[in-house]
Amino acid sequence: MADTVATFEVEIEIKTPAQKFFNIFADHVNLLPQVVPDFFKSTTVVKGDGKSVGSIVDWEYILDSSTVETARQTIEAIDEENMVLTIKFYGGDLGRKFHTYRPILKTYKKGGKNYVKWSLDHKKTHDEIADPHNYMEFIENFTKAFDSRLANANVAV
Repeated sequence: MADTVATFEVEIEIKTPAQKFFNIFADHVNLLPQVVPDFFKSTTVVKGDGKSVGSIVDWEYILDSSTVETARQTIEAIDEENMVLTIKFYGGDLGRKFHTYRPILKTYKKGGKNYVKWSLDHKKTHDEIADPHNYMEFIENFTKAFDSRLANANVAV
């Protein structure tokens, strides 16, 4: 139902050290179009520095091979100690589909391996909107591509 907030989650094992992945993603959103241009056309900081609470960033992303969408993002919370980033997307194409679209990124080590966990809280604007499985697939695919490129590059944080 469109009046219910639902959550999807995905956990991905990564090659990049968890702290490095978190730091680069949280602090360098402007690198995404350069590192994974097949997923992101642009990220433009419109308020703040793009990496602190309250910062606002406009996004152009490639949902699938032919669909470019837009959204505006606000950073809601950053917990550097626990490597958790909470962001809220609104406006643009996403805002027409979802009243709530809040991804939460958590990176961590477990059993000597590194992981990224994405949780996506979402509330559709109306019942005809499909569940955001394609958005979760997008998140999973760009996370794997981002990790692969970070693991194979000498990117300092």
